[in-house]
Amino acid sequence: MIAEPSPTSGHPSVPEEPSVGVSVSASENPLTEHEVHQLTLYKWRYSLEAYGFDASQVRKLMFVKWLQVTQRVQP
Repeated sequence: MIAEPSPTSGHPSVPEEPSVGVSVSASENPLTEHEVHQLTLYKWRYSLEAYGFDASQVRKLMFVKWLQVTQRVQP
């Protein structure tokens, strides 16, 4: 079993990532909205594949997520 590192393990403090609700100005974020969207989709796809879903299942799950986001279906 691998132990989780404790927050006081002697590592220098690292600034926290901004939360989802935090607004970041364009000068602080060099990525466009489209690039952020593409990276988010990539992250979801990569995560699903890492959990063992095959390419066909990932496509179907991404499609269902698109349907939900566009409010064509309700969860």
